[in-house]
Amino acid sequence: MQQCGSIYSLALRLICIATLTISVANLAYARTVKSLLEMRRENVVVQKWDLSCGAATLTTLLNFQHQDMVTEKQVAIALMGREEYIKNPLLVNIRQGFSLLDLKRYADARGYEGIGYGKLTLDDLVKKAPIIVPLKLLGYNHFVIFRGIKGNRVLLADPAWGNRTLLIEQFENAWIDFPQIGKVGFVVARTDGTSTPNLLEPKADEFVMFR
Repeated sequence: MQQCGSIYSLALRLICIATLTISVANLAYARTVKSLLEMRRENVVVQKWDLSCGAATLTTLLNFQHQDMVTEKQVAIALMGREEYIKNPLLVNIRQGFSLLDLKRYADARGYEGIGYGKLTLDDLVKKAPIIVPLKLLGYNHFVIFRGIKGNRVLLADPAWGNRTLLIEQFENAWIDFPQIGKVGFVVARTDGTSTPNLLEPKADEFVMFR
């Protein structure tokens, strides 16, 4: 009987250890599970104000492409610090936000080279990604970051929505075509001679999740 009791006790201990191991494993798994909202906003700075999409997209590039941590508020305050905005704060509203020239001045002042390109094609965006592009959505001008393309969809880091996809036709129609300079884009390049790969390059499953 004593031997049976010892065997029973040992078996009970093994069951407890196994149960504890499974519980710990489940806990570790639970901690790594992300909600769709978390995944949608991963590596995207979501704008806090109606007209701050320019500041948010620039902050996204600095944070996640160049690992230069700055907040949208800091960028927006710096952009608003220009003399023309101090004299006329309503100018941002009149222009429906900041301009690409505003973003360039901030990037340059921070030690980067802000480069604007005109007469771009979709193939050009793929080669230069991640790149900020101006879209006209629901009647409003809006900055997003073009991350990449797969099949018939493009993946965008949209400061008003998070990561999202659009059909190529939808994107092409929304991409603003300016007189003379055509469709434009804006990149933030390093000035130390190093070339940074697209750290925002999309994963295949993102084109399925973010429809």
